[in-house]
Amino acid sequence: METSDEKIIVIARHPNSRALLLKSRLEAEGIDCFLSHQNLVQAAVAGGVEIKVRRSDVDKALRVIEEALEQHGLQKEASVRSLRSVRKILVAVDFSEASLKACSFAVGLAGKLKAEIKLLHVFYNPVLDIAPFDTTHAYQVNLVNYLHETEQNARQQLVKLVKELKQKVKESNPDLKITHSLSNGLVVEEVVAAAQKFRPGLIVTGTRGMGQQTGGFLGSVTAKLIEKTNVPVLAIPGQNRFSGIEKIKNVLYATDFDQSDHLAISRLINLLHPFSTSLHVVHISIGVKKSWDKVKMDSLKAFLDSEYRKYPVKTEIVVSDDIINGLETYIRNNEIDVIAMTNHNRGLLSSFFTPSITRKVLTRITRPLFVFKSFD
Repeated sequence: METSDEKIIVIARHPNSRALLLKSRLEAEGIDCFLSHQNLVQAAVAGGVEIKVRRSDVDKALRVIEEALEQHGLQKEASVRSLRSVRKILVAVDFSEASLKACSFAVGLAGKLKAEIKLLHVFYNPVLDIAPFDTTHAYQVNLVNYLHETEQNARQQLVKLVKELKQKVKESNPDLKITHSLSNGLVVEEVVAAAQKFRPGLIVTGTRGMGQQTGGFLGSVTAKLIEKTNVPVLAIPGQNRFSGIEKIKNVLYATDFDQSDHLAISRLINLLHPFSTSLHVVHISIGVKKSWDKVKMDSLKAFLDSEYRKYPVKTEIVVSDDIINGLETYIRNNEIDVIAMTNHNRGLLSSFFTPSITRKVLTRITRPLFVFKSFD
């Protein structure tokens, strides 16, 4: 016999996509949830999809829904702020092939976003590493001359690069503002300091030249830069056969179902929306496809369907023996041009820094990579 506590109560009414997202949140909290009016025509007439729970779960369910809607509001607000913030792009250059490709990408992106660009070159100061003041006077004089010559050469190269970039966009985007800055010190610290002062919405860098660090997928310098800044970073591998942002058609966001995914994907779409791109949101499931992964992906898809109806997004769970094999297969089968992900302690990016996987990615996956900072 049915008790009063087992009666089903309507606690909210939302559009179909939002109702599906809230249903997954409620079920994740152990609350049985039932939807009515899921037929789109019927839902439109009724004013939305009814969300129902057992009477005994009403209080808990209302708290979960309130928290979910509040979190969604904060994420949406942060996403809008991030779109407005991409009015400045900082490009770290060392005049290598990778950094020249980074400049090309940044120029194309800045032209569409109406952003200004600052090129930053950091030249190394050997004084940071030499033994203290027990050297000969002649050596010190030679060192001073060497530093002066190094700085002059770097400044000339930087000015030349700015002129070349301005000439390149003279007809297509004559109003694009490109400035430059020269700094002396350690690359990561100087780029972070410049970002704090310039306040860019994006940092763009090559991955195979800065400081001649070539020991990993991102290069150790770029990896450290990602860890030390909250600004999204776009890393361009030097060996990538990259022909410009205008040619990008397919972008992959690799998700490990982190709580920052909503914000990161929103920021990615905001960056790429001026271009004709499709977004692939992909999770690599090791061994077998897990039922919980499907619930999480459905929740993420509901969010994307609700917020970005007009943007082409495909979601998929790929089963593989390891992360790199899964990504490589999907990239190859779907002609992926750019990869994006969130950097957090427990996710995909941290696993890239283990030596064995790093070597595989370095030699097998050579695509530009957007990295967003997790807010957890």
